[in-house]
Amino acid sequence: MDWDEPTYFDRRPASSGQVSFCDPLTLRDNRAVCIKALPYFVPHNSSRSELAIKILREDKRSGEVREISLEEEELRALKRHIAQCLSVTEEDEDGQFLVLRTDNLSGQVDVSDDAARALGGALDSRTFARRVAQYVDPESLARAFSASVRIGELRSALTELKQSLDEGKTRESIYQDWCERHSWAFGNMYVARDDQRVIGIGDHVDVMMKSAANGLRDIFELKRPDMDVLLFDDTHKNWYWSSAAAKAIGQCHRYLDTLHRVGPNGFQPDQPEFVAYHPRAVVVIGRSQGWSDAQLRALHGLNSRMHGISVMTYDQLLAQCEALLGHITRTAEQQSDPESIPA
Repeated sequence: MDWDEPTYFDRRPASSGQVSFCDPLTLRDNRAVCIKALPYFVPHNSSRSELAIKILREDKRSGEVREISLEEEELRALKRHIAQCLSVTEEDEDGQFLVLRTDNLSGQVDVSDDAARALGGALDSRTFARRVAQYVDPESLARAFSASVRIGELRSALTELKQSLDEGKTRESIYQDWCERHSWAFGNMYVARDDQRVIGIGDHVDVMMKSAANGLRDIFELKRPDMDVLLFDDTHKNWYWSSAAAKAIGQCHRYLDTLHRVGPNGFQPDQPEFVAYHPRAVVVIGRSQGWSDAQLRALHGLNSRMHGISVMTYDQLLAQCEALLGHITRTAEQQSDPESIPA
């Protein structure tokens, strides 16, 4: 399709009122079969809807209709694969290919990644790119470059979070949006966040993520960074949860009770893969920058005496991100250093 030409696009609500859709695209229509792609849009709590497409195949001889639905993440993966395959069709011979978009590549990585920016500029040259692909193992080059780009993305995300905190931004939606876009911040034990947030009547969790180890779900409750986490009782000489932290903990208790009740065998009949069995919750609240050792010990002690819920500050989340970034950077450097490879 030529996107320079205006295209009429009519998105309208379905009779169920739960989704909206637009006219189907006919992919094939002959005497034997008719294949159409029907786009529909699923609303979420955020401001955007999620695209899904239902592929319908009608056998005109038997009248049988078969269908398959693709969600947005699957559609994006298919789109990337089709684009890569189409780029390879420009070549006449079989072989190994490094498929890499090089236009404006320097803008896709962190400005501190000089090597990646230089390589991106060099690859803008088709002649140079062909020579690289001819003499360098494509898989090794792709892995090295992907690592460099990924490190740049993580650094950029970390800088964004630091700036929001340093500038004193306090709206929960800012940090919820950041955590949704960067679920890696909570560690490699989680695969990715879920779009599902509503777990019961009146219960909307901030972020829910799938464990990489067992596929079960845990929840994350994000509060403002300007809220108190701990307070000190001068009479009894001990630290205790602030009102804001205690309310967040109580809120998580209710969420966990709901998930424990509805999630062990699949969250809903149409979501049997969505399982929450003895889920855990993490509350992110307040700042711990400049805390004394006594405060840090108190937070650790109070956390250790709770079951299934833990509380961390935004500064601890930052430190966790920095540690993960450092580990990824060191691993990438070791893999690219010939001396680090055992003989």
